[in-house]
Amino acid sequence: MTVSAESGRDLPGLARQAVDAFAESSARGRDRDALMDTAFAALFELYRATTEAERGSPAGRNFNATLAELLVAGNNPDRLSLYVVRTQTAAENGRHEGYRPACWRRSMLQMLGDEFVPWDRFLRPVDLEAIPRIDDALVAVAADASSLSGEEVPAWVPESHWWWWEPARQADGAAADSGPLDAVGSE
Repeated sequence: MTVSAESGRDLPGLARQAVDAFAESSARGRDRDALMDTAFAALFELYRATTEAERGSPAGRNFNATLAELLVAGNNPDRLSLYVVRTQTAAENGRHEGYRPACWRRSMLQMLGDEFVPWDRFLRPVDLEAIPRIDDALVAVAADASSLSGEEVPAWVPESHWWWWEPARQADGAAADSGPLDAVGSE
């Protein structure tokens, strides 16, 4: 990836930070959550600074190949499994501990798999099987989650990350479903 002169973006620097963060996560034995969170944050910064074309360029593909190697190296498989478990726990507890953190974690997994390295190249089978359970949990708690209106959804969130809009969708569906019944019941 190259530096974009018109915007001053240091894409090689951002790519290096992401690689360094995943390399540190692979090598270090402590701070399990903090290391993976830091690695996802660095990857997110790279995602935000790049276009789809840049991520698909030769330099982007080289980055993805390096990242793919790091994701299955050292401590990263265990850390990624823990990240998936914590994402599922966040989704299941979304009505109590905040739906937004669950959405964030789920989006980080989706971004990694969609934009950089496909899940089947680094996630364990048990973790791949957990993704639908995470999605089911997000749907199950969305009605009771603190409301996320369209204005509260971060601008970077792709429309394919449906979980961000699920509370509003369910609220809209409930309002549409309850309207006529409420009128009948009040007579």
